[in-house]
Amino acid sequence: MVHFYPYITATVRIKINRLKIVNSYMSKIKILYISSTLSSSGPTNVIFNIVKYLDRERFEPVILTLSPEPQDSALPRFQELGLNFYSLGFSRRQGFLMGKSALKHFVAKHQPDVIHSHGIRPDIFSAECLQEYKRFTTIHNYPYEDYTMKYGQLLGRYLAWRQIMAFRKIDYPVAICESLRQHIQSYEIPSHTIYNGVDINTFNPATNDERLALRQKLGMPVDRKIFVSVGHLMNRKDPETVIRGFLASNAKHYTIILFIGDGPLRKHCQKLSQGKDCIKFTGKVNNVHDYIRAADYFISASLSEGLGYVVVEALACGIPVCISDIEPFKEIISYNEKAGLLFPVGDSQSLATSIDRLFLNENIQEMSEAGVEIVNKYFNAKKMSEDYQNLYEKANSE
Repeated sequence: MVHFYPYITATVRIKINRLKIVNSYMSKIKILYISSTLSSSGPTNVIFNIVKYLDRERFEPVILTLSPEPQDSALPRFQELGLNFYSLGFSRRQGFLMGKSALKHFVAKHQPDVIHSHGIRPDIFSAECLQEYKRFTTIHNYPYEDYTMKYGQLLGRYLAWRQIMAFRKIDYPVAICESLRQHIQSYEIPSHTIYNGVDINTFNPATNDERLALRQKLGMPVDRKIFVSVGHLMNRKDPETVIRGFLASNAKHYTIILFIGDGPLRKHCQKLSQGKDCIKFTGKVNNVHDYIRAADYFISASLSEGLGYVVVEALACGIPVCISDIEPFKEIISYNEKAGLLFPVGDSQSLATSIDRLFLNENIQEMSEAGVEIVNKYFNAKKMSEDYQNLYEKANSE
């Protein structure tokens, strides 16, 4: 009996170790996603598409917001996925006073394996008070470009500096396109690239009958070609160039353009439109995908974008695009240049020429198919989620 004890002990030890290995594979990786709110926006769509396609046998997602939900919250969509949702419920001021301690308490209670932050406040909090956890951030924009346009030079540069400092302290920064990754690398921040993806089950080409039904439902003309421009009416989106370009085109006599969205420049844009019937403003809507699928062409004159989520949505719907030649847009189109036309940033006359070229193009079906192909190969939500899942597992094993 004594002689067999070491053998039995070794055997039991081997079995225990094997059991531990099996359990490590069977136990789910808990991921905590932190966002300021779930307002309807590009970053919220990214979070939604990541968690929608998470393998729930391998991952357990938890959503935490820092502030109360706004009226346009996408929370009901997340609840339909059966996710655990929590909110600290702080205003911005309260958050900076008490948010860090409350966040540390929440995280200590829930013990996530991975923390994935989205946005400046979550990034700063993650960087400064959650150092003992494995942390991801998705870099959604060019901070110095975006924040200076939105908040002015002084505050904008300060916020950009704070976020860049946060990126440096987070373990796994992920840029949403390669040109953004290269830009962030100039600040000595090594990062990965995972393209934002759209859900091709929602954003896909409409049949002729579907397009007709959508136009009737939305009150859009059924007998004219329609351009759409989607986004907040603000300086960074440069809607003024779109209006000037459209009015300078010959296509304005045979088409209309819809501006989908609202913002501080709406009154200025309406004044600039000179009351023309060919230019219409819908205001903010909660069914953007219906308008895109009902349209014939898409225009964006953005001065800066992290990627240009709505451009990808338009391509997924088979809508040829006419877009400014900023780096992220050029990167999207580089995968198949047949999918759209580029024009110089801020050049309304070049845009007018591109609008007419698009309107007179006899190969629209080829352009449409090229755009769908780009999205299916590189920018679909399922692929994006799978890429994140692989990175989560890599981080968790290190």
